[in-house]
Amino acid sequence: MAAINDLAGRGLVVRAPDPADRRRNVISLTESGADEARRMTRTVERVQQELLAPLSAAERDQLIRLLTRLLEHHSGRD
Repeated sequence: MAAINDLAGRGLVVRAPDPADRRRNVISLTESGADEARRMTRTVERVQQELLAPLSAAERDQLIRLLTRLLEHHSGRD
């Protein structure tokens, strides 16, 4: 909940009561939140390109498959 409070405090999301269940909140991105998400996506893509520059496209795909397999194993989803 602290993360949502922080995002709301920064104007990146808004909370509204769920019309179907007023005990719950619906969290929605604001325009500023969507802008920030797009900016972060571009930054992540740039950093990944720099980090993975020495690898061919096939090697990148293989690395992603292997890391995904490790993540699934260690999160109990295998």
